[in-house]
Amino acid sequence: MGRAIGPTGVREEVVSTLAVSPGELHAAPKRSREIAPADASVFPLVVTYALVAVLLFLAARGAFSFLFPVSSNGVAAEGNVAAKNAMVVAAFATMLAVMLPVCKAVWRTLVQYPILMALPVWATISTAWSQYPVRSLAAGVQVIVLTLFGIYIPVRFTPRQQMQLFVFAGVMTAVLSWATVALYPSAGIDYKNVTIGVEGIFPQKNICAVVTIELLTAGLCYRFRGRNAAAKRFGFVFLLLTLIVATMARTGWILLILVAGFIALLKGLHRLRPLERFAVTWFLPALSAAGAWLVFVYRFDLLHLIGKGATLSGRTDIWQAVFLSIVKRPWTGFGYAAFWVPGAPEATRLAQLLGDKTLGNAENGVLQLWLEVGLVGVLIMFVLLIRSTRNAIACFRSNTPNYAIWYITIIFINLLALVDGDKFLLWTSLEWAMFIMADVGLANEARRLKAIRPA
Repeated sequence: MGRAIGPTGVREEVVSTLAVSPGELHAAPKRSREIAPADASVFPLVVTYALVAVLLFLAARGAFSFLFPVSSNGVAAEGNVAAKNAMVVAAFATMLAVMLPVCKAVWRTLVQYPILMALPVWATISTAWSQYPVRSLAAGVQVIVLTLFGIYIPVRFTPRQQMQLFVFAGVMTAVLSWATVALYPSAGIDYKNVTIGVEGIFPQKNICAVVTIELLTAGLCYRFRGRNAAAKRFGFVFLLLTLIVATMARTGWILLILVAGFIALLKGLHRLRPLERFAVTWFLPALSAAGAWLVFVYRFDLLHLIGKGATLSGRTDIWQAVFLSIVKRPWTGFGYAAFWVPGAPEATRLAQLLGDKTLGNAENGVLQLWLEVGLVGVLIMFVLLIRSTRNAIACFRSNTPNYAIWYITIIFINLLALVDGDKFLLWTSLEWAMFIMADVGLANEARRLKAIRPA
């Protein structure tokens, strides 16, 4: 529940028990309506603590630094493979277990929005032509479960509870990260790059920055309550913000500035009158174009300022080389999760061409997806992003609740992934689960608004 300015100018409560239209409330599971009233807290629920453990696993992409440390030369230390596999099995078994009580509601949502499963299913189908079919099949099954888990969150919890869940996960992530730095610095600090930075519980400092920013968005949009509400907000933001800064990840810093500016812009537009908001909205594209032109003109100075060369630390060279591989299998790719595998012929050729034996990433979300699931998969991803963006625009108005602003921000981060190095459809990633959650949340909110709109 969030408080917003209504069309009449009076402050009103915006309540959505399941973020669905009134006409759909009868289809929601009785269990969810009884357990999750609009203003209920998520903390008394036992399932919350199992979910936070799963979210921590996904945040670290299934590879906690203190369990599977990586040496300074980028080579993973030999760990207990059986223990790692057991952790993966436990995490995905927990996802299936918590979904079981509301599986009918999850299925109804999936039937209502079938596009959500199109990309995971296509990734699994790529097993048929994959270089490593067993790996593609295993990763495909996991990403299907992860997608269902992303659907489960808005089905099972109210928007306010969802934000509480991710605020809790953000606090635990930051606390455990700082504890890792203090108690196990060789794992908590990333020595693999020229610039040393904190990686906390994550396998790499850039991942630490990106995922922590995603978790930070929940606290920036959440309305803390009680006498110490301001102190709670400050403590949360300070805890996560210091971790992001300590990563020394320049890409993460830029993402942080863009995301914080985006949220401030939404909340600023939120308070304007319709005519003023319309004028500002039309002015923004021109302002963005002017900013892009200035960035292009002064790109070398800006790159020098953030410690990058003209090749963006070799990224442009990687993009050119990766595209040479893409054209060999442009439509289907090399198989889901089957390209960057040690010993894979094409990946080895790229590593030799670029003189980087540890190369394992296309350093671009679209190119990475294209390598694995081809142009077909990329087009499906674009359809998903267009759908989410359309619903985000439909949901933004003068009385937009805080949870909708949070969903919109998550979609914005995924749009930024079109140009940065983050990955789409990673089978053990928090980002994919949050994207699915936000997509479902915005779709439900758009339908709710359409249902109550005067004829």
